Amino acid sequence: MDCTVCSKKKEDFEVWSNKIIIAATYDSEVQNHKSIRKMTETLVICHNCMQSVINKVNEDRK
Repeated sequence: MDCTVCSKKKEDFEVWSNKIIIAATYDSEVQNHKSIRKMTETLVICHNCMQSVINKVNEDRK
């Protein structure tokens, strides 16, 4: 599986799908981030890139 953000090959356990993001974050600002919004049901984002999105959203809230 390739991350939609960094394009690196990842294993199943290293990625987040769109449904996992919605279920796990409960945060509309994270879910509305440009990298997350462009994801379809078949695309995935790796954990490192997902953490970067969360960090960016939290930073923007300050």
